[in-house]
Amino acid sequence: MKFLRPDTHMIVGYRPTDMNDHENERSAVELALPDDFSDKAKACWEYFQSAAFIFEYKDRLVITDESHLLSEIENPCGGPRWICDSWDELESILEEVYDELAEDGEIA
Repeated sequence: MKFLRPDTHMIVGYRPTDMNDHENERSAVELALPDDFSDKAKACWEYFQSAAFIFEYKDRLVITDESHLLSEIENPCGGPRWICDSWDELESILEEVYDELAEDGEIA
């Protein structure tokens, strides 16, 4: 596993769906947010608690919503929130989203 690190762990629970590749969707592994992320990134992730999930899938980090969709599809459910090539990229995205939420008064 490319993204499993000592400061994160696998989570067993949700089964994600790839509407474009049902054969490989079972290879997705849910991961927890790494412990060493910035306080801002952690606060943003907490904001999305039970509404965002991280899966390692096809050598990328796929962050889904409650639909647990791993790929883009043409329907109202959409697809992943974000697809990242590294933990650093995800941390940066979460920090940017935190700033946007703080600006809108959604998060303190």
